[in-house]
Amino acid sequence: MEALEKALRWAEENLKADYVELRYEDLKKTTLGLKDGVFTSFTGKLQRGVAIRVLADGAWGFASTSELENLEKKIEEAYRLAKAAAETRKEKIELAEVKPVEDFVKSRMRIKPGEVDVGDKVRHLRELEGLLREDAAVKSVQVRYEDGAGKKVLLTSEGTRIEWDYNYLYQGTYVTGKADGKLAMARDSIGAVDHGWELMTDVEPNEKVAERILRKMHSQLKGVAPKRGEFPIVAGPIVVGIIAHEALGHLAEADLTVNSPFKDLIGKEIAPEYVTMSERHVEGGFGNDRYDDEGVPVRDIHIIENGILKEIMLNREYAHRWNMEPNGHARAESYHYPPIIRMRNTIFEPGDMSFEELIEDVKFGYYVVDFRGGQAQLNSAFQVGIQEGYVIRNGEVAEPIRDTSITGVAIDALKKISGVGRDFGLEVGFCGKGQTAFVSSGGPHMRFDGGILIG
Repeated sequence: MEALEKALRWAEENLKADYVELRYEDLKKTTLGLKDGVFTSFTGKLQRGVAIRVLADGAWGFASTSELENLEKKIEEAYRLAKAAAETRKEKIELAEVKPVEDFVKSRMRIKPGEVDVGDKVRHLRELEGLLREDAAVKSVQVRYEDGAGKKVLLTSEGTRIEWDYNYLYQGTYVTGKADGKLAMARDSIGAVDHGWELMTDVEPNEKVAERILRKMHSQLKGVAPKRGEFPIVAGPIVVGIIAHEALGHLAEADLTVNSPFKDLIGKEIAPEYVTMSERHVEGGFGNDRYDDEGVPVRDIHIIENGILKEIMLNREYAHRWNMEPNGHARAESYHYPPIIRMRNTIFEPGDMSFEELIEDVKFGYYVVDFRGGQAQLNSAFQVGIQEGYVIRNGEVAEPIRDTSITGVAIDALKKISGVGRDFGLEVGFCGKGQTAFVSSGGPHMRFDGGILIG
Protein backbone atom coordinates (compact mmCIF):
# COMPACT_ATOMS: atom_id res chain seq x y z
CA MET A 1 0.00 0.00 0.00
CA GLU A 2 2.83 2.40 0.81
CA ALA A 3 4.34 2.06 -2.68
CA LEU A 4 0.92 2.68 -4.23
CA GLU A 5 0.28 5.75 -2.08
CA LYS A 6 3.72 7.17 -2.91
CA ALA A 7 3.20 6.65 -6.65
CA LEU A 8 -0.26 8.22 -6.53
CA ARG A 9 1.08 11.30 -4.72
CA TRP A 10 3.78 11.63 -7.38
CA ALA A 11 1.15 11.51 -10.13
CA GLU A 12 -0.99 14.16 -8.44
CA GLU A 13 2.01 16.45 -8.04
CA ASN A 14 3.63 15.96 -11.47
CA LEU A 15 0.91 15.17 -14.01
CA LYS A 16 -2.00 17.25 -15.28
CA ALA A 17 -4.39 14.33 -15.23
CA ASP A 18 -8.12 14.47 -14.57
CA TYR A 19 -8.12 11.12 -12.79
CA VAL A 20 -5.61 8.44 -11.78
CA GLU A 21 -6.53 4.92 -10.69
CA LEU A 22 -4.26 2.19 -9.32
CA ARG A 23 -5.55 -1.39 -8.93
CA TYR A 24 -3.23 -3.80 -7.16
CA GLU A 25 -3.78 -7.53 -6.79
CA ASP A 26 -1.81 -10.24 -5.05
CA LEU A 27 -3.40 -13.66 -5.58
CA LYS A 28 -2.30 -17.26 -5.25
CA LYS A 29 -4.15 -19.51 -7.71
CA THR A 30 -4.42 -23.29 -7.67
CA THR A 31 -5.59 -25.30 -10.70
CA LEU A 32 -6.21 -29.04 -10.77
CA GLY A 33 -7.30 -31.00 -13.82
CA LEU A 34 -8.35 -34.65 -13.59
CA LYS A 35 -9.15 -36.69 -16.70
CA ASP A 36 -9.94 -40.39 -16.58
CA GLY A 37 -7.89 -41.01 -13.46
CA VAL A 38 -4.88 -38.91 -14.45
CA PHE A 39 -4.11 -35.38 -13.25
CA THR A 40 -3.42 -33.44 -16.44
CA SER A 41 -2.76 -30.16 -14.62
CA PHE A 42 -1.53 -29.55 -11.13
CA THR A 43 -0.39 -25.96 -10.82
CA GLY A 44 -0.05 -23.18 -8.32
CA LYS A 45 0.94 -19.70 -9.39
CA LEU A 46 1.18 -16.17 -8.05
CA GLN A 47 -0.61 -13.33 -9.82
CA ARG A 48 0.73 -10.02 -8.58
CA GLY A 49 0.74 -6.63 -10.27
CA VAL A 50 -0.77 -3.18 -10.71
CA ALA A 51 -3.20 -1.83 -13.29
CA ILE A 52 -2.84 1.89 -13.99
CA ARG A 53 -5.53 3.96 -15.64
CA VAL A 54 -5.20 7.68 -16.32
CA LEU A 55 -7.80 10.05 -17.71
CA ALA A 56 -6.24 13.11 -19.32
CA ASP A 57 -7.73 15.61 -21.79
CA GLY A 58 -10.84 13.43 -22.09
CA ALA A 59 -9.14 10.14 -23.05
CA TRP A 60 -8.00 7.00 -21.26
CA GLY A 61 -4.47 5.69 -21.03
CA PHE A 62 -3.78 2.26 -19.55
CA ALA A 63 -0.70 0.35 -18.47
CA SER A 64 0.02 -2.60 -16.22
CA THR A 65 3.09 -3.96 -14.52
CA SER A 66 4.22 -6.71 -12.19
CA GLU A 67 7.04 -4.48 -10.91
CA LEU A 68 6.22 -2.28 -7.90
CA GLU A 69 9.63 -0.57 -7.74
CA ASN A 70 9.07 1.95 -10.53
CA LEU A 71 5.34 2.66 -10.62
CA GLU A 72 5.88 6.31 -11.43
CA LYS A 73 7.37 5.38 -14.81
CA LYS A 74 4.33 3.22 -15.65
CA ILE A 75 1.91 5.94 -14.54
CA GLU A 76 3.71 8.38 -16.82
CA GLU A 77 3.43 5.85 -19.66
CA ALA A 78 -0.34 5.62 -19.16
CA TYR A 79 -0.54 9.42 -19.00
CA ARG A 80 1.30 9.80 -22.32
CA LEU A 81 -1.01 7.23 -23.93
CA ALA A 82 -4.00 9.21 -22.71
CA LYS A 83 -2.58 12.47 -24.10
CA ALA A 84 -1.95 10.82 -27.46
CA ALA A 85 -5.41 9.28 -27.56
CA ALA A 86 -6.99 12.63 -26.71
CA GLU A 87 -5.77 14.08 -29.98
CA THR A 88 -7.84 11.53 -31.91
CA ARG A 89 -11.10 11.77 -29.92
CA LYS A 90 -14.00 13.93 -31.05
CA GLU A 91 -16.04 13.30 -27.91
CA LYS A 92 -14.21 13.78 -24.62
CA ILE A 93 -14.68 11.19 -21.87
CA GLU A 94 -16.11 12.46 -18.60
CA LEU A 95 -16.89 10.49 -15.44
CA ALA A 96 -20.07 10.61 -13.41
CA GLU A 97 -19.38 11.93 -9.93
CA VAL A 98 -19.21 9.44 -7.07
CA LYS A 99 -18.51 9.77 -3.38
CA PRO A 100 -14.99 8.53 -2.50
CA VAL A 101 -15.00 5.33 -0.43
CA GLU A 102 -12.65 4.01 2.22
CA ASP A 103 -13.43 0.40 3.16
CA PHE A 104 -12.15 -3.10 3.82
CA VAL A 105 -14.24 -5.86 2.24
CA LYS A 106 -13.94 -8.96 4.37
CA SER A 107 -14.51 -12.37 2.82
CA ARG A 108 -17.70 -14.15 3.86
CA MET A 109 -16.12 -17.57 3.36
CA ARG A 110 -16.13 -19.90 6.37
CA ILE A 111 -13.22 -21.98 5.05
CA LYS A 112 -11.06 -20.15 2.53
CA PRO A 113 -9.62 -22.33 -0.26
CA GLY A 114 -6.10 -21.27 0.65
CA GLU A 115 -6.58 -22.87 4.07
CA VAL A 116 -7.39 -26.28 2.57
CA ASP A 117 -4.54 -28.73 2.00
CA VAL A 118 -4.00 -29.61 -1.64
CA GLY A 119 -4.26 -33.27 -0.69
CA ASP A 120 -7.87 -32.70 0.39
CA LYS A 121 -8.59 -31.10 -2.97
CA VAL A 122 -7.07 -34.06 -4.79
CA ARG A 123 -9.13 -36.50 -2.72
CA HIS A 124 -12.27 -34.47 -3.43
CA LEU A 125 -11.78 -34.72 -7.21
CA ARG A 126 -10.96 -38.42 -7.05
CA GLU A 127 -14.06 -39.07 -4.94
CA LEU A 128 -16.27 -37.27 -7.45
CA GLU A 129 -14.79 -39.28 -10.33
CA GLY A 130 -15.31 -42.49 -8.37
CA LEU A 131 -18.99 -41.71 -7.76
CA LEU A 132 -19.53 -41.01 -11.46
CA ARG A 133 -17.75 -44.19 -12.57
CA GLU A 134 -20.06 -46.33 -10.46
CA ASP A 135 -22.47 -45.83 -13.35
CA ALA A 136 -21.70 -48.41 -16.06
CA ALA A 137 -22.71 -46.02 -18.84
CA VAL A 138 -19.96 -43.52 -17.97
CA LYS A 139 -16.99 -43.82 -20.33
CA SER A 140 -15.01 -40.65 -19.60
CA VAL A 141 -14.82 -38.15 -16.74
CA GLN A 142 -13.06 -34.82 -16.66
CA VAL A 143 -13.02 -32.45 -13.67
CA ARG A 144 -11.44 -29.01 -13.58
CA TYR A 145 -10.94 -27.25 -10.25
CA GLU A 146 -9.62 -23.73 -9.67
CA ASP A 147 -9.36 -21.44 -6.66
CA GLY A 148 -7.77 -18.12 -5.80
CA ALA A 149 -6.92 -16.42 -2.54
CA GLY A 150 -5.31 -13.09 -1.73
CA LYS A 151 -6.12 -9.43 -1.83
CA LYS A 152 -7.05 -6.61 -4.16
CA VAL A 153 -6.52 -2.90 -3.53
CA LEU A 154 -7.94 0.16 -5.30
CA LEU A 155 -6.59 3.70 -4.90
CA THR A 156 -7.80 6.73 -6.86
CA SER A 157 -6.85 10.37 -7.07
CA GLU A 158 -10.37 11.21 -5.85
CA GLY A 159 -9.68 9.64 -2.45
CA THR A 160 -11.09 6.12 -2.81
CA ARG A 161 -9.17 3.51 -0.79
CA ILE A 162 -10.64 -0.03 -0.87
CA GLU A 163 -9.02 -3.34 0.05
CA TRP A 164 -10.68 -6.70 -0.66
CA ASP A 165 -10.00 -9.97 1.14
CA TYR A 166 -10.50 -11.75 -2.17
CA ASN A 167 -11.24 -15.46 -2.59
CA TYR A 168 -13.08 -17.71 -5.04
CA LEU A 169 -13.37 -21.36 -6.10
CA TYR A 170 -14.83 -23.14 -9.12
CA GLN A 171 -15.38 -26.68 -10.31
CA GLY A 172 -16.45 -27.84 -13.78
CA THR A 173 -17.34 -31.49 -14.42
CA TYR A 174 -17.75 -33.14 -17.83
CA VAL A 175 -18.96 -36.69 -18.47
CA THR A 176 -19.26 -38.78 -21.62
CA GLY A 177 -21.60 -41.75 -21.55
CA LYS A 178 -22.54 -44.55 -23.92
CA ALA A 179 -25.46 -46.99 -23.95
CA ASP A 180 -27.27 -48.94 -26.68
CA GLY A 181 -25.04 -47.38 -29.33
CA LYS A 182 -25.84 -43.83 -28.24
CA LEU A 183 -23.31 -41.28 -27.01
CA ALA A 184 -24.09 -38.42 -24.64
CA MET A 185 -22.12 -35.62 -23.02
CA ALA A 186 -23.16 -33.74 -19.88
CA ARG A 187 -21.62 -30.85 -17.98
CA ASP A 188 -22.07 -29.28 -14.55
CA SER A 189 -20.48 -26.30 -12.83
CA ILE A 190 -20.37 -24.94 -9.31
CA GLY A 191 -18.49 -21.97 -7.90
CA ALA A 192 -18.62 -19.27 -5.26
CA VAL A 193 -17.10 -16.05 -3.97
CA ASP A 194 -19.02 -16.07 -0.66
CA HIS A 195 -18.94 -19.80 0.17
CA GLY A 196 -15.53 -21.33 0.73
CA TRP A 197 -14.57 -25.02 0.86
CA GLU A 198 -17.92 -25.54 2.56
CA LEU A 199 -19.38 -25.26 -0.95
CA MET A 200 -17.76 -28.63 -1.73
CA THR A 201 -18.63 -30.33 1.56
CA ASP A 202 -22.01 -28.89 2.59
CA VAL A 203 -23.70 -26.86 -0.16
CA GLU A 204 -22.77 -28.88 -3.28
CA PRO A 205 -21.26 -32.14 -2.03
CA ASN A 206 -19.97 -34.72 -4.50
CA GLU A 207 -23.03 -36.94 -4.11
CA LYS A 208 -25.33 -34.11 -5.17
CA VAL A 209 -23.15 -33.13 -8.15
CA ALA A 210 -22.83 -36.74 -9.32
CA GLU A 211 -26.58 -37.36 -9.10
CA ARG A 212 -27.30 -34.21 -11.10
CA ILE A 213 -24.83 -34.83 -13.91
CA LEU A 214 -25.78 -38.51 -14.26
CA ARG A 215 -29.43 -37.51 -14.60
CA LYS A 216 -28.49 -35.16 -17.43
CA MET A 217 -26.45 -37.87 -19.15
CA HIS A 218 -29.15 -40.54 -18.91
CA SER A 219 -31.87 -38.18 -20.10
CA GLN A 220 -29.91 -37.93 -23.36
CA LEU A 221 -29.09 -41.63 -23.62
CA LYS A 222 -32.78 -42.49 -23.21
CA GLY A 223 -34.05 -39.48 -25.13
CA VAL A 224 -35.94 -39.23 -28.41
CA ALA A 225 -35.48 -36.58 -31.08
CA PRO A 226 -38.02 -33.78 -30.60
CA LYS A 227 -40.37 -32.52 -33.24
CA ARG A 228 -39.12 -29.37 -34.89
CA GLY A 229 -41.43 -26.41 -34.51
CA GLU A 230 -42.93 -23.78 -32.26
CA PHE A 231 -44.62 -25.38 -29.25
CA PRO A 232 -45.35 -24.29 -25.68
CA ILE A 233 -42.03 -24.32 -23.84
CA VAL A 234 -41.55 -24.48 -20.09
CA ALA A 235 -37.99 -23.43 -19.34
CA GLY A 236 -36.24 -24.42 -16.13
CA PRO A 237 -34.29 -21.88 -14.03
CA ILE A 238 -30.97 -22.67 -15.73
CA VAL A 239 -32.32 -22.20 -19.26
CA VAL A 240 -34.22 -19.09 -18.16
CA GLY A 241 -30.91 -17.79 -16.83
CA ILE A 242 -28.96 -18.32 -20.04
CA ILE A 243 -31.68 -16.46 -21.99
CA ALA A 244 -31.47 -13.65 -19.43
CA HIS A 245 -27.70 -13.49 -19.71
CA GLU A 246 -26.90 -14.18 -23.36
CA ALA A 247 -29.94 -12.82 -25.20
CA LEU A 248 -30.95 -9.91 -22.95
CA GLY A 249 -28.21 -9.12 -20.44
CA HIS A 250 -25.61 -8.09 -23.03
CA LEU A 251 -28.13 -5.70 -24.58
CA ALA A 252 -28.36 -3.99 -21.18
CA GLU A 253 -24.59 -3.38 -20.89
CA ALA A 254 -24.45 0.32 -21.70
CA ASP A 255 -21.48 0.08 -24.08
CA LEU A 256 -23.50 -2.47 -26.11
CA THR A 257 -26.92 -0.89 -25.52
CA VAL A 258 -26.03 1.93 -27.90
CA ASN A 259 -26.00 -0.56 -30.80
CA SER A 260 -28.89 -2.76 -29.66
CA PRO A 261 -32.71 -2.61 -29.80
CA PHE A 262 -32.72 -1.63 -26.10
CA LYS A 263 -31.45 1.85 -27.02
CA ASP A 264 -34.90 2.98 -28.15
CA LEU A 265 -36.94 0.84 -25.76
CA ILE A 266 -36.01 2.26 -22.34
CA GLY A 267 -39.20 3.24 -20.54
CA LYS A 268 -41.36 1.12 -22.84
CA GLU A 269 -43.25 -2.10 -22.20
CA ILE A 270 -41.41 -5.11 -23.63
CA ALA A 271 -42.93 -7.97 -21.59
CA PRO A 272 -46.09 -8.80 -19.61
CA GLU A 273 -46.45 -6.92 -16.33
CA TYR A 274 -45.65 -10.04 -14.28
CA VAL A 275 -42.12 -10.23 -15.76
CA THR A 276 -39.17 -8.62 -13.93
CA MET A 277 -35.50 -9.18 -14.78
CA SER A 278 -32.75 -7.96 -12.45
CA GLU A 279 -29.03 -7.59 -12.01
CA ARG A 280 -28.57 -7.98 -8.27
CA HIS A 281 -26.91 -9.60 -5.30
CA VAL A 282 -28.03 -13.24 -5.04
CA GLU A 283 -27.27 -15.70 -2.26
CA GLY A 284 -24.56 -17.90 -3.75
CA GLY A 285 -24.08 -15.59 -6.72
CA PHE A 286 -20.73 -15.88 -8.51
CA GLY A 287 -20.86 -12.17 -9.38
CA ASN A 288 -21.45 -10.87 -5.85
CA ASP A 289 -19.34 -7.94 -4.64
CA ARG A 290 -19.70 -4.78 -2.57
CA TYR A 291 -17.82 -2.47 -4.96
CA ASP A 292 -16.83 -2.63 -8.60
CA ASP A 293 -13.32 -2.08 -9.95
CA GLU A 294 -13.88 1.69 -10.10
CA GLY A 295 -14.81 1.74 -6.41
CA VAL A 296 -18.51 2.32 -7.10
CA PRO A 297 -20.92 0.56 -4.71
CA VAL A 298 -22.66 -2.33 -6.48
CA ARG A 299 -26.37 -1.52 -6.68
CA ASP A 300 -29.25 -3.87 -7.45
CA ILE A 301 -31.09 -2.81 -10.60
CA HIS A 302 -34.22 -3.95 -12.43
CA ILE A 303 -33.44 -4.16 -16.13
CA ILE A 304 -37.09 -5.03 -16.74
CA GLU A 305 -39.57 -4.05 -14.04
CA ASN A 306 -43.16 -5.25 -14.33
CA GLY A 307 -42.69 -5.55 -18.07
CA ILE A 308 -41.06 -2.11 -18.55
CA LEU A 309 -37.44 -1.76 -19.69
CA LYS A 310 -36.09 0.38 -16.86
CA GLU A 311 -32.33 0.27 -16.18
CA ILE A 312 -29.05 -0.68 -17.82
CA MET A 313 -25.62 -1.60 -16.47
CA LEU A 314 -23.18 1.29 -16.22
CA ASN A 315 -19.65 2.27 -15.43
CA ARG A 316 -18.79 5.89 -14.59
CA GLU A 317 -18.05 6.87 -18.18
CA TYR A 318 -21.37 5.63 -19.56
CA ALA A 319 -23.29 6.85 -16.53
CA HIS A 320 -22.17 10.37 -17.48
CA ARG A 321 -23.08 9.81 -21.16
CA TRP A 322 -26.57 8.58 -20.26
CA ASN A 323 -27.00 11.06 -17.39
CA MET A 324 -27.66 8.18 -15.00
CA GLU A 325 -26.32 7.10 -11.62
CA PRO A 326 -23.41 4.60 -11.74
CA ASN A 327 -24.45 1.17 -10.46
CA GLY A 328 -21.23 -0.80 -10.00
CA HIS A 329 -20.77 -2.80 -13.21
CA ALA A 330 -17.16 -1.91 -14.11
CA ARG A 331 -15.14 -5.12 -13.85
CA ALA A 332 -11.68 -6.25 -14.90
CA GLU A 333 -10.49 -9.84 -15.22
CA SER A 334 -7.12 -9.01 -13.67
CA TYR A 335 -4.53 -6.26 -13.43
CA HIS A 336 -3.68 -6.95 -17.08
CA TYR A 337 -6.96 -5.32 -18.19
CA PRO A 338 -8.85 -2.05 -17.72
CA PRO A 339 -12.37 -2.40 -16.25
CA ILE A 340 -15.29 -2.57 -18.70
CA ILE A 341 -19.05 -2.93 -18.24
CA ARG A 342 -19.92 -6.51 -17.24
CA MET A 343 -22.82 -8.48 -15.84
CA ARG A 344 -22.76 -9.99 -12.36
CA ASN A 345 -25.89 -12.01 -11.49
CA THR A 346 -28.55 -11.68 -14.20
CA ILE A 347 -31.87 -13.22 -13.20
CA PHE A 348 -35.60 -13.25 -13.79
CA GLU A 349 -37.52 -12.66 -10.56
CA PRO A 350 -39.93 -15.35 -9.26
CA GLY A 351 -43.68 -15.08 -9.82
CA ASP A 352 -46.58 -16.86 -8.16
CA MET A 353 -47.25 -20.06 -10.13
CA SER A 354 -46.39 -23.64 -9.20
CA PHE A 355 -44.68 -25.92 -11.71
CA GLU A 356 -47.88 -27.97 -11.96
CA GLU A 357 -49.84 -24.85 -12.89
CA LEU A 358 -47.34 -24.01 -15.62
CA ILE A 359 -47.76 -27.36 -17.38
CA GLU A 360 -51.28 -28.46 -16.49
CA ASP A 361 -53.01 -27.29 -19.70
CA VAL A 362 -50.15 -28.06 -22.12
CA LYS A 363 -51.45 -30.77 -24.46
CA PHE A 364 -48.08 -31.05 -26.21
CA GLY A 365 -44.91 -29.08 -25.58
CA TYR A 366 -41.45 -29.32 -24.10
CA TYR A 367 -39.77 -28.87 -20.74
CA VAL A 368 -36.15 -27.71 -21.19
CA VAL A 369 -34.14 -28.05 -17.99
CA ASP A 370 -30.47 -27.39 -18.65
CA PHE A 371 -28.25 -26.08 -21.45
CA ARG A 372 -25.00 -27.24 -23.02
CA GLY A 373 -23.91 -23.94 -24.56
CA GLY A 374 -25.42 -20.76 -25.86
CA GLN A 375 -24.81 -17.75 -28.04
CA ALA A 376 -26.70 -14.62 -28.97
CA GLN A 377 -26.51 -11.55 -31.18
CA LEU A 378 -27.16 -7.90 -30.42
CA ASN A 379 -30.62 -8.10 -31.97
CA SER A 380 -31.39 -10.61 -29.13
CA ALA A 381 -31.48 -13.63 -31.46
CA PHE A 382 -30.25 -16.65 -29.53
CA GLN A 383 -29.47 -20.34 -29.89
CA VAL A 384 -29.09 -22.57 -26.84
CA GLY A 385 -28.12 -26.24 -26.87
CA ILE A 386 -30.20 -28.36 -24.50
CA GLN A 387 -28.52 -31.12 -22.44
CA GLU A 388 -31.63 -32.07 -20.47
CA GLY A 389 -35.21 -31.80 -21.67
CA TYR A 390 -38.52 -33.66 -21.72
CA VAL A 391 -41.77 -33.87 -23.63
CA ILE A 392 -44.85 -32.40 -21.94
CA ARG A 393 -47.94 -34.40 -22.88
CA ASN A 394 -51.44 -33.75 -21.52
CA GLY A 395 -50.11 -31.74 -18.58
CA GLU A 396 -47.51 -34.32 -17.53
CA VAL A 397 -43.73 -34.51 -17.93
CA ALA A 398 -43.11 -37.50 -20.22
CA GLU A 399 -40.13 -39.02 -22.09
CA PRO A 400 -36.74 -37.26 -22.30
CA ILE A 401 -35.41 -35.69 -25.50
CA ARG A 402 -31.92 -35.55 -27.02
CA ASP A 403 -29.86 -33.78 -29.70
CA THR A 404 -31.78 -30.53 -29.57
CA SER A 405 -31.52 -26.80 -29.19
CA ILE A 406 -33.87 -23.85 -28.86
CA THR A 407 -33.71 -20.69 -30.94
CA GLY A 408 -35.58 -17.43 -31.00
CA VAL A 409 -35.46 -13.67 -30.72
CA ALA A 410 -35.60 -12.85 -27.02
CA ILE A 411 -37.39 -9.51 -27.41
CA ASP A 412 -40.19 -11.34 -29.24
CA ALA A 413 -40.15 -14.32 -26.87
CA LEU A 414 -40.57 -12.01 -23.85
CA LYS A 415 -44.03 -11.04 -25.07
CA LYS A 416 -45.05 -14.71 -25.22
CA ILE A 417 -44.31 -15.44 -21.54
CA SER A 418 -47.58 -16.74 -20.10
CA GLY A 419 -46.52 -17.84 -16.64
CA VAL A 420 -43.75 -17.29 -14.07
CA GLY A 421 -43.01 -19.85 -11.36
CA ARG A 422 -42.53 -19.13 -7.68
CA ASP A 423 -39.29 -21.15 -7.42
CA PHE A 424 -35.71 -20.03 -8.13
CA GLY A 425 -32.48 -21.61 -9.37
CA LEU A 426 -29.01 -20.38 -10.28
CA GLU A 427 -26.17 -21.38 -12.61
CA VAL A 428 -22.58 -20.15 -12.17
CA GLY A 429 -19.96 -19.79 -14.88
CA PHE A 430 -17.79 -17.47 -16.92
CA CYS A 431 -18.63 -14.75 -19.43
CA GLY A 432 -16.25 -13.67 -22.16
CA LYS A 433 -16.24 -10.13 -23.54
CA GLY A 434 -12.59 -9.72 -24.40
CA GLN A 435 -12.03 -10.56 -20.74
CA THR A 436 -13.37 -13.33 -18.50
CA ALA A 437 -15.74 -12.53 -15.64
CA PHE A 438 -17.39 -14.69 -12.99
CA VAL A 439 -21.17 -14.53 -13.47
CA SER A 440 -24.40 -16.19 -12.41
CA SER A 441 -27.71 -16.43 -14.21
CA GLY A 442 -31.04 -17.94 -13.28
CA GLY A 443 -34.61 -17.42 -12.26
CA PRO A 444 -37.81 -19.41 -11.80
CA HIS A 445 -39.53 -21.82 -14.18
CA MET A 446 -41.20 -19.82 -16.96
CA ARG A 447 -43.66 -20.74 -19.69
CA PHE A 448 -43.42 -19.41 -23.25
CA ASP A 449 -46.49 -19.85 -25.46
CA GLY A 450 -44.53 -19.17 -28.63
CA GLY A 451 -41.47 -17.20 -29.63
CA ILE A 452 -39.13 -20.17 -29.20
CA LEU A 453 -38.39 -22.78 -31.86
CA ILE A 454 -37.21 -26.23 -30.79
CA GLY A 455 -35.50 -28.74 -33.03
